[in-house]
Amino acid sequence: MLDFTAIDFETANSYRGSPCAVGLVRVRDGHPVDERRWLIRPPARADFFEPFHTMLHGIDADQVRDAPRWDVVLPAIVDYIGGDVVVTHNAGFDIGVIRYACAVDNIEWPEMRFLCSMVMSRRAISLPSYRLPFVAESLGCAMGEHHDPLADAHGVVGVVRALAAEAGVTDLAGLAAAHHMSIGRMSSGLYAGSVAVGTGSRNFTPIEVNADADPDGYLYGRVVVFTGTLMSMTRDVARQECARVGATPEQNTTKRTNVLVVGDINPAVLRPGSNVTGKARKAFELQDNGQAIEVMTEDDFLRCLDGKALTVVEDLISEDAVPSKPPRRDPYRSVLLDQRPVPKPPKPPRPLRREPVSTDQVCSVQFCTTAAAFRTRSKPAYCHDHIAVILRQGGLEALESFTRPDDWLLTRCLQCGNVAHYRFVYVQDKNAEGEATCRACFWRDWGARQRALLGAYGANEPVSYEQAQATAEEHGYIYLGPVTDPSLPHDPHRVECRRCGKVSAERLGDIAFGCTCQPR
Repeated sequence: MLDFTAIDFETANSYRGSPCAVGLVRVRDGHPVDERRWLIRPPARADFFEPFHTMLHGIDADQVRDAPRWDVVLPAIVDYIGGDVVVTHNAGFDIGVIRYACAVDNIEWPEMRFLCSMVMSRRAISLPSYRLPFVAESLGCAMGEHHDPLADAHGVVGVVRALAAEAGVTDLAGLAAAHHMSIGRMSSGLYAGSVAVGTGSRNFTPIEVNADADPDGYLYGRVVVFTGTLMSMTRDVARQECARVGATPEQNTTKRTNVLVVGDINPAVLRPGSNVTGKARKAFELQDNGQAIEVMTEDDFLRCLDGKALTVVEDLISEDAVPSKPPRRDPYRSVLLDQRPVPKPPKPPRPLRREPVSTDQVCSVQFCTTAAAFRTRSKPAYCHDHIAVILRQGGLEALESFTRPDDWLLTRCLQCGNVAHYRFVYVQDKNAEGEATCRACFWRDWGARQRALLGAYGANEPVSYEQAQATAEEHGYIYLGPVTDPSLPHDPHRVECRRCGKVSAERLGDIAFGCTCQPR
């Protein structure tokens, strides 16, 4: 019988152990018979909401203020699941929510068996993306709004039913076996993931392909074979690293092979007809017969593990290629992901604004007797009217009430109209330097001067919206648009930090460093 419970979590922030909602659907003989949706107040040490996550699922701190904490909800979840196998789309994430939330609350992991529908989907069908909405639509399954936990749990049910029908099986054990994957297990202190299962030999560690690998990774979904001695890691570790990024390592070159990684071989000899290993020779024969096999060096393999794409085959076999120094190895590089220490939850970003502090001080401007808007010990304090004067001197007007001098204040530039956050103390510093505060104006003028100075020797090709957006999103920002039209190199762009919500105007090079609120 196709009996199971589907589950989906939403989190308050980027730390997995910050559940704020859960959806569960009980399935009997392939049909939903009951459902639950609970709001959860995250564990105390991870109890903060990041704007990006609230934007995704629409849940904020106010909505969970009166909800039960994780340690109260967990027994109810376990009781609802009972003896069922839990099915989730991306077990690495959803089961990780349970593990990390338990870790941060210092409570034992519950006993649970689970299956990952995303791993099954990758094994069963070929798609450009394996996100739940895409998989559900490709299988003809209807689901509600993505990132609603109950709607996503129903989406998981639809995916499992469709995959079971295609495989011609009537229970989860048969479905897992049909796609050569394991049913994961978790209990107090023990964890074994629901993953694609490969064969181990030559005393290799049995392969468990990472269910949470990035589908856009260069090696994701490929079959990788190694030949020759690798200098930066053992063959066993290399196989585990392949599994970490979603690739399947195999011992021999076959018609399934997509990538051949060669060690201790001069890249200049990687050509058909050269004196190379049997695996390389077999790869060239398959290439001659039309099979697309990419031959790469160990250094290229290391770059792929770091997420860097290799798209020009000629670069891999260039006689002038100089191998780069292998990257410094992580102290846990030879340890499986599931056995690594659970990371500590990140500290929440400092809020942009805090409550103002009342004071009996008066404004420091001569002859002004109005109460100051903030308290100081040795520096001047100002009333709200003179704060507005100082802001205007810097070319700004406030769009929200003033709180503290070192808080972030949303402002509008009186010259260009750009909206951005600045600290009052920063405005004072720029006034003292005789410089307008607005960074949109500053970097726009600076870019124009650079282009005038460099002339035809400078980079003057416009920056596309898509290129700027990709840079911003890669480094934790929401892209709000270019400041100039056309947007040229060195020109500023408007962005909003996903983590703290700060709006700023910055050059792409500065955007690539990420917001100052991000952990370093």
